[in-house]
Amino acid sequence: MAYRYRIFNSIADVQLDHWEQVRSACGGSIVMDPRFISAVEASMKQVPKFWYIIVYDEENLPVACASASVMTLDIMDIADPAFARVIRYSPLRFSRLRDLRIFIGGLPIGTAHHILGIARQSAGPQVIPFVDRLMRDLATSCKADLIVYKEFGKEDLEWTQPLLELGYRRIPTPPMHFFRSDFPDFAHYCAALKTRYRQQINRSTRKLGNSRLATRVLTDPDEMLRAYTPEVHALYRQMADRATFNPDVLPIDLLHELASRLRGNIDLIAIFMDDRIVAFGWCLHTDTSYHMMYAGLDYQLNNEFDLYFNLMYAGLDRALRKRVSTIEVGLGADDFKARLGCYSEPLYIFVRGCGPLMSLIVRAAGNLLLLQKPSPAPNNIFRRQVARSPR
Repeated sequence: MAYRYRIFNSIADVQLDHWEQVRSACGGSIVMDPRFISAVEASMKQVPKFWYIIVYDEENLPVACASASVMTLDIMDIADPAFARVIRYSPLRFSRLRDLRIFIGGLPIGTAHHILGIARQSAGPQVIPFVDRLMRDLATSCKADLIVYKEFGKEDLEWTQPLLELGYRRIPTPPMHFFRSDFPDFAHYCAALKTRYRQQINRSTRKLGNSRLATRVLTDPDEMLRAYTPEVHALYRQMADRATFNPDVLPIDLLHELASRLRGNIDLIAIFMDDRIVAFGWCLHTDTSYHMMYAGLDYQLNNEFDLYFNLMYAGLDRALRKRVSTIEVGLGADDFKARLGCYSEPLYIFVRGCGPLMSLIVRAAGNLLLLQKPSPAPNNIFRRQVARSPR
C-alpha cells in the first residue's frame, strides 16, 4: 500500500480531527491529547525542535500519528552505575556519551506513555517501517547520536515488533506501579487490610491531625496557578533531586501550562500547613484512568508528618472516588507501593544507534544505558475473606 504523510513543526498546525481520529482508534492515552502536547511544546524552551507526523492511506484516511523531538542528555544521569564508571574512565573517544544528541519518538519528558498511534495495529508491519523512515530522515537532519522511541507497556510489545526487525533494541526502563480500583474509596480499602497494614496507615494519617495541616484537591485552573508558586515548585525539585531515575527536571511553566489547558482533566492535590503548601501531587484523569504524575514535598517536615505517605493516600482516595478502571501511581518508591498492594508492569524503550560507534554501543551494552532495578512483588495485604474484583 502506498502511504503519504504530512509533517508539522507545531501541534497548533496539525489537523487535529485527523490526529484525534487515530488517537481514538488506537486507544491513545491522555498524553496523546493535543492539549497535553501543546503544554509540553509551549513550556520546554530548551528543546530546539518538535515534529508531528500524520500518515494517510490510499483513500486519504489517517492511519498513524507520531510526535518527535530532539534533546541533549548526559548518559551518566540515567545509566547503570557500573556502566557509568566505565564511561567516566573511558578514553576520550567515548566522551560524546556525556553529551548525546537524542532524537526521541515521543515527548522530551517522562510520561510512561508513548505517542506513536497506529489506527489498526494489524497494519503495524506496513505502517511502522514507513513512519520509521521519516523518523530516521529527521534524525539524520539534526545529527542525532541515538533514535529512541518511548515509552511502551507490555501490551504494546506485539504490535511494535517491527521496530526490532528494523534494527532497534528493546530496553526495559523502571516499571510503572498500578493500584487496583476494587474499592469505592480509601476508607473501604483500609477496612479490607490485614491489621498490621491498616495500623501502618493509621499511624501516618494520625500525624495529619495537627490543626495546622489540611489536605485539599484543587481543580480550578486559576486557583491552581495562584497556589503553584516558584516556592512550591522548589518542593518538586527536592523530590527530583532524590529520585533514583530522573532524566529530566520539569520547569514550572509546564505545570502552569497543564493547569491552564487541561481544565476538567487535572487535579492538584495539596497538603497545606496554614496557608503554605508542604506537599503536592499533579494528577491527570479521564473517564477511565487516573494518573498520579508529578509530586513534591518539604523533606524537613516529611518525617514528622509522613507527608509522602499521606499525599499518596489522598491521591488514591481521589482516584478511587473517580470510579476509574486504571490507577497509575507512578515510578519509584517500589517497596512502599508494594506494601500498598500495588502491582507493577514493565515499560520499554526502543533504541537504535546512529553511525557505527553508537550502533556498536547499543548492540553491546544497550541494557546498561538505563538503570535496571527489579520491582518487589505486591505484598499479601488483604484479609482472606475480602473478595477482589477482577481487573
